Amino acid sequence: MGGDGHAACRYGWWQVGANALNNAGLALVGPLAFWPFGSGLMLLWGLAAAVPVIIHLWNRRQYREVRWAAMEYLLAAVRKNARRIRLEQLLLLAIRVLILLLLALALADPLLSGLPAWSARLGGAARTHYVLVIDGSYSMDYRAGGTSLFETARERAAQLVQDGRQGDGFTLLLMADPPQVIIRDPAFDPQDVLEELAALELPHGGANLGSTLAEVESIVDGAARRQPELTRTRVYFLTDLGATTWNDVAGEEVRARIGRLADKAALTLIPLDSPADENLAVVQLSAGDSLVTAADLQGVRAEVQNFGSRDARGVPVRFFVDERPVDEQTVDVPAGGRATAAFSHRFDSPGEHVIEARLAEDALPLDNSRWLSLPVRESLRVLCVAGKNQAARHVAYALQPLESERPAIRAEVQPESALLETDLHQYDCVFLCNVGRFGSDEAAVLHDYVSSGGGLIVMLGDQVQADSYNRQLGGQESDLRVLPARLGPLVDDAQHALDPLDYRHPVVAPFRDHERTGLLTTPVWTYIQLTPQEGSARVALAFDNGDPALVEEQIGRGRCLLLATAGSTDSLNQRQTPPTPWTALASWPSFVPLVQEMLRVAVSGRDGQRNVLVGEPLSDEVHGQVAGSSLEMAAPRWPDQPVGGAAPERIALEVDGQESRWVYAATQESGVYVARYAGRLDATRMYGVNLDPRESSLERFDAELLPSQFQGTSDAPPDAARGSSPGRSASLFRYVLAALLMLLVSESLLGWWWGAAAA
Repeated sequence: MGGDGHAACRYGWWQVGANALNNAGLALVGPLAFWPFGSGLMLLWGLAAAVPVIIHLWNRRQYREVRWAAMEYLLAAVRKNARRIRLEQLLLLAIRVLILLLLALALADPLLSGLPAWSARLGGAARTHYVLVIDGSYSMDYRAGGTSLFETARERAAQLVQDGRQGDGFTLLLMADPPQVIIRDPAFDPQDVLEELAALELPHGGANLGSTLAEVESIVDGAARRQPELTRTRVYFLTDLGATTWNDVAGEEVRARIGRLADKAALTLIPLDSPADENLAVVQLSAGDSLVTAADLQGVRAEVQNFGSRDARGVPVRFFVDERPVDEQTVDVPAGGRATAAFSHRFDSPGEHVIEARLAEDALPLDNSRWLSLPVRESLRVLCVAGKNQAARHVAYALQPLESERPAIRAEVQPESALLETDLHQYDCVFLCNVGRFGSDEAAVLHDYVSSGGGLIVMLGDQVQADSYNRQLGGQESDLRVLPARLGPLVDDAQHALDPLDYRHPVVAPFRDHERTGLLTTPVWTYIQLTPQEGSARVALAFDNGDPALVEEQIGRGRCLLLATAGSTDSLNQRQTPPTPWTALASWPSFVPLVQEMLRVAVSGRDGQRNVLVGEPLSDEVHGQVAGSSLEMAAPRWPDQPVGGAAPERIALEVDGQESRWVYAATQESGVYVARYAGRLDATRMYGVNLDPRESSLERFDAELLPSQFQGTSDAPPDAARGSSPGRSASLFRYVLAALLMLLVSESLLGWWWGAAAA
C-alpha cells in the first residue's frame, strides 16, 4: 500500500510511451497541431489518402496513344459526356481520399475542447475520471454491528466502481499520514479496481488532510494531461469526519487547496455512520527504568483515558508479559480524564521481553492494547577509567556497594590505557574519573562509542588539562565532539552548594522531597567553570552562584554527562596552602543515589529506540564483525496472530567499519516487531510500535462547517452534481466513425449507380 497499486502498474508503463508517441504525432501533422487528439500519432495514417491520387495520376501517364479508325466514332460519342464522366470520377476520388482521412482522424480520437456544456449534450460520449479517497485514520476501525467503518467505505467505493460506465477511469487513494496512492493513473478495468479495494488494509495511524488534498490535485492534473478523453472528474471522500483530521479545513492553506481542486473536479463527501462518542484507550505504558536487570523488581504503569462524556467505573486492565497474563486491576476513569493502573514484576531471565496492557473489547478495538519492549540484562557493565590511583574507587563503590553473584551493576576499574586496549562496546557506560588528557585516537574511540548508544560520564579533577579536553573532546579540532560543555578556568573563591534547578532534570528529579539525602548541603570548594554547548545541552545541576555543575547532552544515540568537580576526595587544589580537597561530594550521603541516577540517564540510549509510534521508523546499530549476517523483520499480524507471526521481511545492513546500521520504515501497524539477526550474529530484538492516542477521540467534525465546494452526500448519483469539469474535452470519435461509415456506403452506391448507367 505504500505506493502505486498493481492496477496502476498495469496501465502506467504503456501510457508513458503512448503519450510520447501522441506528442510526436501532433508535432508531425503541423497545421492540425492546434486541435487536441487522444492519439495524435494516428494522424499519420492520413498519408494513405494520397494513394488514390497517386494511382489516378499514374494511370493517366501509363497509356500509349494509337490511332484506330473504329475508335474515332466511339471517342466522338464519349466526348459528348466527357465533362459528366470527369466530374463523376473526381467525386469518387474525393470520396475515397476523404474516407482515408476520416479513418486516420477517427484513429487519432479528436477531442472537442472549450465547449463543455455543448459536449455534455452529445449524449453518452462523456467519460468520467473517478478519484476515490478513503479515510485511513484508525478511528475508521470503529465497529457498529460487527462491521467497521473502513469495511463500509470499501463497499461504498466498490459500488461506485460498479455503477460507472464503460470507459470511465478510476484512481484510488488512502487518506493517511502520509497519504498512500494505491492507483495513480486511471484504471479502466473495474475488476482491477475492485481487487485493489478488496486488498486494501487499514493502517494504524492518523490522516493528514492537507497532504491528501495535494496528492489528489496532483493525480487530477496528471490524468488531465495523460487521459484527455476523460471529460469529467469527480472526487469522492469516504470518511467518518473525525475531528482530528477534518479540523484542518479551518486553515487557510487547506481551504486554498480545496478551492483549486474544486475548479478542476466535482467534490463529493460521503459521510459514514456517526459512531457513538464513547471510547476507552490505553494511551501510555511505561516502566521505571529503560534498562532493566534480572535482579530488579520493575514497576510498570498503564494510563487509561476516557474519551467519552460518561464516567467509566470498574474498568478491567489486564497485564501480560511475553503474552502470559501476570496481573489484572480495575480502575475508575472519569469522563474526559485518565486513570493509572500499575503492577510490579521481576523477570526470571535476561533477554528480550514484552509487556502488554489490554482493555476489554469495545467498538474501537485497535486502541485497547499497548506494548512495551523491555530488554532485560543479567547486569549492567560499567567501566571506570581512573586518571590516577584511587580516582575511581568512590564511583565503583557507589555503583556496586556489595559483592554478589548476580549484582545489578558490575563495575570494573581500569587505567587510562583501557580506552584503546578494551572494546568499549561491551560496556553499558564508561566513567572517566580525573583523566588528564586525550589523544586523537582516544577521542575517536569515545565518539564512536557514545554515538552508537553508549553512556559516558566525565568527572573532572586536579589532573585535568582543560585545553586537551576542549581540543579533543570538545570539537575544536574535529567533528568528534562528545562533551556537552567547554571547560574554562578553575574556580576556588569560596565554598559553594548545589542548586537542583527545581528538580527539572531526570537526574535530580528523584531527590525532590528528599532533602535529607544531603544533595543541597554538599560542599564544593573547587570546580572548573563550564560553558554548555549551543544546542541540546541541558544543565541538570548548578552551583549557588549560577555556574553549571552538571551538564547533559545526547550525542548520536548515546548520552554524555559532565560533572564540573571531582568524583573523589583525592583531588587536591595545589594553589592553596595547605592543599585542600576539591569537594566532599564523594563522602556525602547524596553521592550514591546521584551516581546511580547519572548512570540511569546515561544508558537510556544503549538499546536504541525500542518503542515508537505508528509511522515512525525503527532503527538500530550492531557493533562487531557481522560480515555475512542478515536481518529479517517480522511485523505483527494484529490482533489474533502471535508475536512475530507475519512473514519476515529481509532488511539490508549498512556496514560502516565495525558498525552495521539498518532502518525499517514500514511500521503502519501497531504491535510487536521482531528483528532476527542470522549469520555470525545470532540474536533477536523486539520493538513496540504503538498508536498515537489522538485518533482515539471519536469527536466528529460538523459537516455544516465544511467549505461550500463540497457537494452531495452518499445518496448522490455519480453524474448528478456537476457536468464536465472546467477545461476538459469531449471525444468526437463516434461521430467521425459515423461519418466514415456514411462515406463508405455513399462511395459504393455512387460507384454502382454510375457504373450501371455507363453500361
